Amino acid sequence: MRNILLGEPVVASVSGWWLGISIGLAIVTLVVILVMTIITLAHKIAGQATAGSRGMLDAYANTNAVWKLRDVNRSASGIWRAAESARKVLEGR
Repeated sequence: MRNILLGEPVVASVSGWWLGISIGLAIVTLVVILVMTIITLAHKIAGQATAGSRGMLDAYANTNAVWKLRDVNRSASGIWRAAESARKVLEGR
């Protein structure tokens, strides 16, 4: 108020504005860097997940014969039991 009463020209200070804009710009830049890092890592993880999924499908295809072997083993056990029963019947036990 003193400047107006004395008739002196009022000089506005914009240093506070520049400080605020600088801080805001720094925060926005930091956020952009963090978001870009997150997006880059998410893209990398998606590629690794796809490769892992393909690997799991390959492992399933390669081990499918093991599960078929279990079925063959069950069938062979059934045939063996039937042969033992037939032998007992033929021997008259």
